[in-house]
Amino acid sequence: MASSADQPVVTIEELDADDAREVADFYRCVLAPHFRPDELETRENIAAGLKSGGTKALVARTAQGAIVGGAVGDMFPQSGVLLLSYLAVAAEGRGTGTGGLLMKAATDVWGSHFSPSLFVMEVEDPRHYHDDAALGDPEARVRFYERLGARTLPVPYFQPALGPAGHRVPHLMLMVFGGTDAHSVTQLVDGQTVETFLTEYLEVCEGPVRPDDTEAQRMLAACRRPGGLPLLRVSELPSLDN
Repeated sequence: MASSADQPVVTIEELDADDAREVADFYRCVLAPHFRPDELETRENIAAGLKSGGTKALVARTAQGAIVGGAVGDMFPQSGVLLLSYLAVAAEGRGTGTGGLLMKAATDVWGSHFSPSLFVMEVEDPRHYHDDAALGDPEARVRFYERLGARTLPVPYFQPALGPAGHRVPHLMLMVFGGTDAHSVTQLVDGQTVETFLTEYLEVCEGPVRPDDTEAQRMLAACRRPGGLPLLRVSELPSLDN
């Protein structure tokens, strides 16, 4: 909960998967305005995931009940990795600490429920994406996540195509923001865990990874770095020319 003399109280609560109207309002208010079509699962798929329990969602509300933000997480059981699939704060909720509250609630609530090996999220690479009036500033977004302790894996990451009619989303980064296998002292994670997650994610969205899929094979091969994958600030990532 966050409050001040000039800011509304914001509360974070779990989205009721059995309330179809609430799920629809959440999708309309939080997800649809803040993500490109190829980045966004359909409302029906998200509702089905919530019903099955593999998908979880948090909603941020003002004291008046208005939805000002939310987060969606998907658990991948083979790897034990939880993907923060979506996090967004509406314009009227910015400046209230809502984003930080959602991140803390995600790690606390979902961490207690799933105990994931890693918490990961997909973030636009600010070296490729630029400030957008509707979708926000990638550089500011990275600064926000890094202040909360998130770090990036040196893997050439893309979001898989979400369904037969969708397209892959290139030039994203895979950031780690917690989990039982995220070691703050060594700043390394197990590459096999990451590769298992990526393979699982690709198979769920696109089917089995083909040997001739050079883009996917390159991403998976990058996980086989001897000694593990380092957790880096964006400024520490290899040059785009490498």
